[in-house]
Amino acid sequence: MAIPARTTVLSDDVEPRDRQIYNGDVIADPQATAPAYAIRPNKKTEKRKHSTFNIVGALFLLAVASLLYTSNVIAVNQLAKEVNDLTNRYNAIVSANEVLKAEINRKSSLDRIGTLAAGLGMTNPKEAPVWIEIDRDKVDELTGK
Repeated sequence: MAIPARTTVLSDDVEPRDRQIYNGDVIADPQATAPAYAIRPNKKTEKRKHSTFNIVGALFLLAVASLLYTSNVIAVNQLAKEVNDLTNRYNAIVSANEVLKAEINRKSSLDRIGTLAAGLGMTNPKEAPVWIEIDRDKVDELTGK
């Protein structure tokens, strides 16, 4: 036994509402018997299609962004390694300079120089040095000027 379909026509003075029937069955509604009330059939939904071009484009952009990020990380790591190497080299040079300064101070000490001079037969003078004054006029006369 077939159930006849029930259709109602909307009048122009009634504003259509989003009332839908979801599986083809009429939902028992107390307002269904009210005048100028209509039951509408389901609206056909449109499935949103994802374009292959959009998907490939999005994957391409994602690949480019990840490539740029990765290259940036690699560049930063190389720069950090270079800074570390230069810092180590600088510390080594400073350390070598300190060693050279200490060696200069040791070799220029008066005790060491006195010992080396005594070994060569040098002695300290017994009397204070005397200043000799030279007459410039006599020097010019002797040189012929």
